[in-house]
Amino acid sequence: MIAAHPGTKPMTMSVEHLAKLDRKEKSTIKLCVLDSVLLNLSGEASTKALWNKLGTLYQSKSLVNKLFLQKMLYNLRMKDGDSLTKHMNALSIVVGQLLSIDIKISDEDRCICLLCSLLDSWAVWLS
Repeated sequence: MIAAHPGTKPMTMSVEHLAKLDRKEKSTIKLCVLDSVLLNLSGEASTKALWNKLGTLYQSKSLVNKLFLQKMLYNLRMKDGDSLTKHMNALSIVVGQLLSIDIKISDEDRCICLLCSLLDSWAVWLS
């Protein structure tokens, strides 16, 4: 998002072109969120302002959110019939959400969470 980050504007872009890009980016973001979320985003003037608003709404660094995400990580279990790839993606999403609120999970802890979350049928591979 070129227009959303001041100071990253290419020298060859006009102000009108940047404004057009910003409008397109805002439209794309608005198309990707639920209608109920749009009410919270109305009135934001730029793409950067939209991202900041979404961040304050959904990337809360409160204790409750931290506990919720950590509980999701430690209670994650592979569902019967799911592929290993799908399960690892789910684990990566939760780890990414934790990283976004400044909670770092070591590689060793990720491995432990993954191994503990596998189905019993995977026990053969763990020994």
